Amino acid sequence: MTASYDPADDAMCSRARERFSADRNRRLPRRRGRHATLPNFIIIGGLKCGTTSIHHYLGLHPEINMSKPKELNFFAAEQNWDLGFDWYTGRFDDRFKINGESSPHYTNRPRFNGVAERIHEYCPDARLLYMVRDPIKRILSHWVHATGAGYETREFDQTLALPDTSYIDRSMYWMQLQPYLELFDPAQIEIITQEELGAERDQTMRRAFAFLGVDEDFTSEQFDRQWEKSAAKHEGKYQVMEKLIKLPGLRSLDRNFDRLPESMRWMVEKVVHNPDKPPAPKPEIPADLMETLKGRFREDVAGIEGFAGRKFDGWNDYS
Repeated sequence: MTASYDPADDAMCSRARERFSADRNRRLPRRRGRHATLPNFIIIGGLKCGTTSIHHYLGLHPEINMSKPKELNFFAAEQNWDLGFDWYTGRFDDRFKINGESSPHYTNRPRFNGVAERIHEYCPDARLLYMVRDPIKRILSHWVHATGAGYETREFDQTLALPDTSYIDRSMYWMQLQPYLELFDPAQIEIITQEELGAERDQTMRRAFAFLGVDEDFTSEQFDRQWEKSAAKHEGKYQVMEKLIKLPGLRSLDRNFDRLPESMRWMVEKVVHNPDKPPAPKPEIPADLMETLKGRFREDVAGIEGFAGRKFDGWNDYS
């Protein structure tokens, strides 16, 4: 598979790489930390499927250390592979039972190929969590994010009608999962939907903890928090913020946001994404385009539901 030109995805991937420009420009080599280690748990996606929220929830567990910052994108060679293993392993701590990270670009084929192979080479025993969401609803959230951040300037209907676009590819969960299924034991892979995380949070987190082999009874009042909701994506302050954090003096703040205390991060989250507001308005999908999209996803949805062993509640009918 080869990636076609997709300006919005180009911009999003460039933004992810720019987050670590300071690390890339370091004059002195990074020294390996005393407790540095490779992760034994990786959230491989998908984009706009609740990875930020579950990353935070998992990190509250005393047996789990989730990377700070969240999206390291190390095993996507074109992103941060060049930063090296000392940089990567320094995000983890071998004093924890579980060390994990979350990088939605790990399921961004065909732009990034070979990701599953690199993970398997260096972390063959890792457990993999794939967060998914109704494919069409994921597209709409992806579109809101891309237009709100200024990555996307094309027309919605025309873009979704293209034969190759990241909006479609990143909702093809079964297709994205294939390289992992060729290398990892299916027992190492867990599927959780964004809808399950939203509607049955305590039960879903218990399932995640069981998958990781940690105390399933752990809970936190902070499980009520929803991270990176789309309410602010079309407000001017969000676009201003996206421009500001690209400035050299503010890149470190963006890169190190997850290192702030939880209470401070939540204060910033409430200002930037305003979880108390209703979701940002999404484009209306014409009936003919809706039927076309359902047809494109039909076999893929059947595949991912078959692997998970259940029908996903809250999804459109793709049968």
